[in-house]
Amino acid sequence: MALGRKSNVVANDSNNIASLDEKREPHRDPPLETGVYGYDVEKTEQRGRKMSRLGGPSAIGIADSDEDSVVSVGKQVEMEASNAIKYRTCSWQKTAALLFSEYICLAIMSFPYSYSVLGLVPGLIVTVVVALFVLYTSLIVWEFCIRHPEIRDVCDLGQMLYYGWTWVWYGTAAMFLLNNTFIQGLHVLIGAKYLNTMTDGAICTIGFSAVVAVISWICSLPRTFDTLSKIATLSAFFTFISVLLAAIFAGLEDHPKGYNTGGPSGKLVGEPDVLVVAKTGTTFVSGMNAFLNISYTFIGQITLPSFIAEMREPKDFPKALWAVTIAEIIVFSVVGATIYAFTGTQYNTAPAFGSLGNEVYLKVSFSFMIPTLIFLGVLYASVSARFIFFRVFEGTRHKGNHTVIGWASWGGILAVTWIVAFIIAEVIPFFSDLLSLMSSLFDSFFGFIFWGTAYMRMRKADYGPGWITKRGIRGIGGFALNVFIILIGLYMLTAGTYATVQTDLSLRVEIYKGITFSSVETCEELNTFAEVQSDRKYTSSEANGNPTPPIRPQPTQLIQRRHASTEPQTDALKRTALHDLHVQYGGKMVPFGGFAMPVQYSDLSVGDSHKWTREKASLFDVGHMVQHRLSGPAASLLLEKVTPSSITALENYHSTLSCLLHPGTGGIVDDTVIARLGPETFYIVTNAACRDKDLAYLKEQIAELPNPKHIDWEVLDHWGLVALQGPLSAQILQRALVAAEATDLEQRDFDLQTLYFGQCKHFILKVPSSDCGPAPILVSRGGYTGEDGFEISIPPFMTRAFTEYLLKNAGPDKLRLAGLGARDSLRLEAGMCLYGHDLNDDITPVEGGLSWVVHKDRRIGGGFHGDEVILRQLRPVKEGGTGPAKRRVGLIIDGAPAREGAQIVKPDDGEEIGTVTSGCPSPTLGKNIAMGYVKSGMHKAGTEVGVVVRGKRRKGVVTKMPFVKSRYWKQAAGTAPG
Repeated sequence: MALGRKSNVVANDSNNIASLDEKREPHRDPPLETGVYGYDVEKTEQRGRKMSRLGGPSAIGIADSDEDSVVSVGKQVEMEASNAIKYRTCSWQKTAALLFSEYICLAIMSFPYSYSVLGLVPGLIVTVVVALFVLYTSLIVWEFCIRHPEIRDVCDLGQMLYYGWTWVWYGTAAMFLLNNTFIQGLHVLIGAKYLNTMTDGAICTIGFSAVVAVISWICSLPRTFDTLSKIATLSAFFTFISVLLAAIFAGLEDHPKGYNTGGPSGKLVGEPDVLVVAKTGTTFVSGMNAFLNISYTFIGQITLPSFIAEMREPKDFPKALWAVTIAEIIVFSVVGATIYAFTGTQYNTAPAFGSLGNEVYLKVSFSFMIPTLIFLGVLYASVSARFIFFRVFEGTRHKGNHTVIGWASWGGILAVTWIVAFIIAEVIPFFSDLLSLMSSLFDSFFGFIFWGTAYMRMRKADYGPGWITKRGIRGIGGFALNVFIILIGLYMLTAGTYATVQTDLSLRVEIYKGITFSSVETCEELNTFAEVQSDRKYTSSEANGNPTPPIRPQPTQLIQRRHASTEPQTDALKRTALHDLHVQYGGKMVPFGGFAMPVQYSDLSVGDSHKWTREKASLFDVGHMVQHRLSGPAASLLLEKVTPSSITALENYHSTLSCLLHPGTGGIVDDTVIARLGPETFYIVTNAACRDKDLAYLKEQIAELPNPKHIDWEVLDHWGLVALQGPLSAQILQRALVAAEATDLEQRDFDLQTLYFGQCKHFILKVPSSDCGPAPILVSRGGYTGEDGFEISIPPFMTRAFTEYLLKNAGPDKLRLAGLGARDSLRLEAGMCLYGHDLNDDITPVEGGLSWVVHKDRRIGGGFHGDEVILRQLRPVKEGGTGPAKRRVGLIIDGAPAREGAQIVKPDDGEEIGTVTSGCPSPTLGKNIAMGYVKSGMHKAGTEVGVVVRGKRRKGVVTKMPFVKSRYWKQAAGTAPG
């Protein structure tokens, strides 16, 4: 029997299924017949019950048993026969083209990465199993749509599935539109980046984004899937050529990109290492992310009801589905395995184009992917537009005919979707993270939960009470399988979302605001803004004098559905000596202070990493910070001039926190740590983000000295700097030093118990099981977290080896790597300032709550930059001083966390009295904490204020900092802040 022909079915009563077409041949057993014909996807016996229909929120209007109100496929085709625009025209071949264009796309090129994590054999097994699960659930979608030909999209299906609840329709519609619009935005950025790269930045990326959005809008204009299928065929064809060329080129090259470059890690050496099974020690999170990466590439059932709704013969849909599934399994497996075999675990990147060392091979193969970058966004735009258009113009002549209103409305709806996609992609700094999050949230429902539920609803309607056992083992097996499918969906919703996010977005917003996106104004800044979000481009570059490996994809970044890649672009950024170590450990790299730095790692979320540091120990790479060595007779003179610290009183191998000051105003140029290493030798650390400003400042100040030649200034570029923080830090470092047979400069063993906060020590050691050393490292007791800890300055040639040795010697049960996310929340709990947020050129140490950096000896004689202003602020008004006009304070805030820029107001009349400069939820306290500046007089602990968060005034209380009690290893009280 063929659905779509006239008089196919005749209704019996509301509880019986439609009769079979009289023309059907007696012995015909078409594959996978559905309930309308008396068969289910399991090809079991005929049934005697029909599932009830439920109407949409406003347009479907079908009563549960009103069989006459159901417009069959045949009737729909007949009704639009006289229309100029006919929708029910797609053949199964054209539908297959749409499916090919959706599935056969750029994400294929991330499969080698997944195979490198899971191992080749498990990776191939997962590929086949996931493909079959998606095939099975897609057949359930088809069966449900066949039973209910009035369904136009997944929103109708969702409401009908969940008992006609209106809120389900609206919830599904919201997920549906958000999903599609964000995918459009992603492809705007990817297309723009391609144009920007190929034209060498002829215009800024945001300009190219606008160009891509306009081109995509034009390509979206065809009203029917029948027309779009022609473009889809070309898209799928070019994508196939692209991945085929990439696989061929990978085989033609003598070696993959980065071959035997080695570097400090020694990782990129030897022949490609192909793992048959997963490497011992592969973490659960890494394995799960590799699995999810494969899964999200296959999941796409959200569009199927829309495609089926425009098929002339919906019964033929399985032909398209089987064709695409077979092609997916072959292409994904062959391309993924082939490229992995040639690139191995060491050299593969995601997408795998980055593994091609020949620039011509890279550009040629990737260029064939361009139609997909455009069309996939076009496809989702069309699906969204018809969702809106059909509901607005249902039953009018504008839907099926060429009218000005119809075409203007269609074009206008499409334009709105592309404008919104363009805006969210260009404006939201953590856009790629939201896309990843939505993939986890939405695919769990649209990939699994919906369809397991649909199976049970249909079988219950077919067989009534006891439906699970009526068919014996087949019924029980079907029930168990679909329960398992629902559980997979719930797993993706929970564990998958956790693995995707792994960091509290509120903390990430705070970090991003301080990195790149606080002000996007110039064309150059806009290029950086878009590139950071949209590109996943891998090249080798020179860092620390040694070639470094291609950037390897991070598991959390791979969970981006199958549509494109969105890893932050780091080509223009500097790299610390530990960059490849971060990548190896699953670090998510973001721009910070001009460097590519890890915001977190795959084994712990930001919150978990924060707590790990408070309870055990974490290792932070702070090698992006600027290390200086000042020596000579004029060194102390310079430091006494530019800081309020008493440099002459600073003992050998003691350090102090201080500030570089502007002449006249006393504003803070940068905050710094100064350590005396000898009578005329000092070690100084300043912030990476202030590098250019600080270097110019110091150069100018040295030039103004009476005899500049009496000072030697060296910037220790390429030196490593790591921060070991947490209560187990001393135990970990002591054990490592003993095992390495480290000695101090006097060739003596040393007990860290006698090294206190604010003190430092040189140790000479050779890294065990390596050729690194013996060489000196500088160990300083202190840190940025409020915990006991150490900052360790390491020569360039042994930074990687020493860091790996420290991690291995301690073991993962005591020591983990931690990133910027945890560092930011830890420093805020500790009451530490972040320059550029809590401190700047216009704030003095007194206003910034750093009066303690002004040594008591300097308060009498002055002699430092801005001394007049600062000393007046230190004196109370009653003693002839001015006091500070504003003060930095800590705040605990009710409700939502306050972010930088939030207004602080009086609680009674709302008068503005200050501004929040940093804020986040405190993982330790379980409260929202912040710091900011308020007018003097409102700064005392316990003062109640209002903080405007998202337009709503919330209660805040001025609180003494640190928020969490510091645990520095002090010899005596008063030797450290807090």
